[in-house]
Amino acid sequence: MPWIVLQALILVGVPFLSRRLSRRGMLPEWLSPVVVCYGVGIVLKNTGLFPLNDPLSTTATEGSILFAVPLLLYATDLKRWVSYAGSSLLSFGLCVASGVVATVTAAYLFQDALPDTWRLAGMLAGIYTGGTPNMQAIGLALQAPQETIILVNAADVLLGGVYLLLLTSVVPQWLKAVLPQFKPGETTTAMEETDPYHAFNYSDALRSIGLTVLVIGGALGLTWLVYGRLDQLAFLILMLTSISLAVSFVPAVRNWDNTFETGEYFLLIFCVALGMLADFQSIVDRGLGIIQFTAVALFGTILLHLLLSRLFGIDRDTFLFTSVAAIYGPPFIGQIASITGNRQLILSGIALGLLGYAVGNYLGIGLAYLLQWLGG
Repeated sequence: MPWIVLQALILVGVPFLSRRLSRRGMLPEWLSPVVVCYGVGIVLKNTGLFPLNDPLSTTATEGSILFAVPLLLYATDLKRWVSYAGSSLLSFGLCVASGVVATVTAAYLFQDALPDTWRLAGMLAGIYTGGTPNMQAIGLALQAPQETIILVNAADVLLGGVYLLLLTSVVPQWLKAVLPQFKPGETTTAMEETDPYHAFNYSDALRSIGLTVLVIGGALGLTWLVYGRLDQLAFLILMLTSISLAVSFVPAVRNWDNTFETGEYFLLIFCVALGMLADFQSIVDRGLGIIQFTAVALFGTILLHLLLSRLFGIDRDTFLFTSVAAIYGPPFIGQIASITGNRQLILSGIALGLLGYAVGNYLGIGLAYLLQWLGG
């Protein structure tokens, strides 16, 4: 029991501490709270400093993602974000399309070597349209075995970590020879007033959590009304996403302070818990095929996105920001801004990452069922 209490304290405490250190400028610019939370969970799992309770970690991932998804979407001003034209929206769309092509290709390449590649493709398409939270939600919706979700997460942490390391070191320089340079002033700043990173408002945060309880209850209620039971997780996740987006059209809710940061806190809890499930020895022993599948999907997405960006004349910084927004989500936008020195794209990067959260569940679930129907 003392170990479970310690694990629970780490799950809720490390996100708070990492955010506090980041806000006070006590973390290096390349080290985001997301990386800290993943890192702590991974170290605890793979070093055996004390026994971890896997059911608690699993419950934390599932519960935190149910709260994180609505909270991250409340600030979504879809009409504004979709209406502003520009290379950022085009580049993000090219990245999402590249993710679909790459994951479908991987599904057919590995259909005889791995079971249920349609599920893997749907989960990874979700990752490449907004980040890991989509993968967890889609995995639950598709009723993927918990072991599969854990192995896909471990493979994504491993390979995604490699790409992140390259992004923060040599890739920005390499891209100068491939893509044109960013021209300041060509991207709209219409998002400025919706920047979620300002002084924390605990009153609005508590309101948003209370509303989220009602949103989750509404999604559960609709699932029960339609199916007479609650095990239809695909429908439940889609309803959760849809109700959250509908709520975002209410100006009072959309203008609450710090709904994004509150959702980000739950996302960081999710990251710690997910790290606690990322047993690298297990993936070496049982998940080599999933590593290969993920490698084809991830690096296929990156390379195809780069080729399309070259074809459509997307500049280097826009490529980097939209690649990070799609593959890692909004929490990593600050990191790429510090590397490129470009702060003009921060707000559009956050906006597109949130758009990825919004559409990723629909895309991943829809793609998975299409592949299943086609026999993938």
